[in-house]
Amino acid sequence: MSPVNTRARTLTKYPGTNNSTSLPTQGVVGVVRLGAVGEAVLNIVAANLQEILRLPVDILPPRQSPEFAYNERRKQYHAALILKNLAESLRPHPRILGLVSVDLFIPVLTHVFGEAQMGGRAAVVSLHRLKQKEEGSRVSLDTFYERVVKVALHEVAHTFDLVHCNQAECIMRISSGPSDLDELPLFFCEYCEAFLAEAYRRYDIQSLPL
Repeated sequence: MSPVNTRARTLTKYPGTNNSTSLPTQGVVGVVRLGAVGEAVLNIVAANLQEILRLPVDILPPRQSPEFAYNERRKQYHAALILKNLAESLRPHPRILGLVSVDLFIPVLTHVFGEAQMGGRAAVVSLHRLKQKEEGSRVSLDTFYERVVKVALHEVAHTFDLVHCNQAECIMRISSGPSDLDELPLFFCEYCEAFLAEAYRRYDIQSLPL
């Protein structure tokens, strides 16, 4: 598996920001937990998005569980409704990623690990099915953290117009189950890296220096 940065974020200096605080006043990506999501996984996701996407990431104040998206018939939460709610956030961040512990679905699939607005503002990741192996036993904490980071990276990349990739060694490859997710690397292929750089230019977003 690819190494995941499990360290909490530390002071990082950004040009033009007030460094008396540990985070920039406004990053490009805002990460918010909705409901029962641990602080450790929140910090790990934020740290890895910032490191791999090379974008300043802010941790936003927590919000309540998205009960407005609950579907009684399916006993799951509608991902599209959560995305709509996140996209309407008054926060100034161009991209918003929500982390939830509830099980997500879209009408055409039994469940999803995450969902995003293609070329839009919002993405969401569910921790619900990432804690277990396909037969139901629990995975290690390191594996869990890595899965969450991979799904988060994949979904946020969709908001920058990246589509699914056919390259075996790319985070944008489709994963049909947890075992597929475990095989994915924690990086983009050279083509998706180029597409991402072009998206930053198109959206007038300046990435952090290497």
